[in-house]
Amino acid sequence: MSKTRQIVLAAVSLVFVGTTSGCGVAGTSFHPGIAAQVGDETVTVADVDTTASNYCSAIESQLAQSKQVLPQHFLRGGVAGLLATVAAAKQIAEQYGVEAGEQYDQKVASLQAAVSTLPEEQQDAVIAVESAGTYIDAIQEAIGDQQAAQEGKHYSTAKADQVGTQAFVEWMDAHDVQIDPQFGMEIKDGQAVQADTSISFAVGDSAKNGQAEQPDQTYAAGLPDAHRCGG
Repeated sequence: MSKTRQIVLAAVSLVFVGTTSGCGVAGTSFHPGIAAQVGDETVTVADVDTTASNYCSAIESQLAQSKQVLPQHFLRGGVAGLLATVAAAKQIAEQYGVEAGEQYDQKVASLQAAVSTLPEEQQDAVIAVESAGTYIDAIQEAIGDQQAAQEGKHYSTAKADQVGTQAFVEWMDAHDVQIDPQFGMEIKDGQAVQADTSISFAVGDSAKNGQAEQPDQTYAAGLPDAHRCGG
């Protein structure tokens, strides 16, 4: 898994905190099994769990090398945010009639080469997670370039990104994109961000460590095998 070790832990760096329950949350509009409502589409808890589990399996050797351990809820939150944002990006791309383009294709091709020795389900998870940011950026830039062309202008990359980001904000606000509070995140300003959506109150050091913005390694290492990635 030599090339796989070089993969950036994209989902992990999103720093999302959630819980491990797959049940509906009282007081919300979410039905059991639904992780996010994105326009007319949904991201299921099964989608999140399958992707997070396979991604964890793919990076376990890398985590071992760097002596890192991740709480599973930390990883699940990051994956939920990515899947929800990508689902929105695909619908926005369809509405504007734009595509991700060559940069995204190159990213996917690079990832495919890097994970070619992994089982197929792990390959799919790594590609889904690690290409998400590139896809979102590419769609935003494409929207900006489209507007520039319509105005007979040429936007800088920064300007095109700004226009595309605003399009994301407006679309997500109009379609009331929501993520189940169990994942500890929300949509704000067109992107998934950490949110204080926990329905329980942290009491004691262990609970506080479980809700920390960065995973405490001592806490993570003490979790049961099923509740951690690595270690």
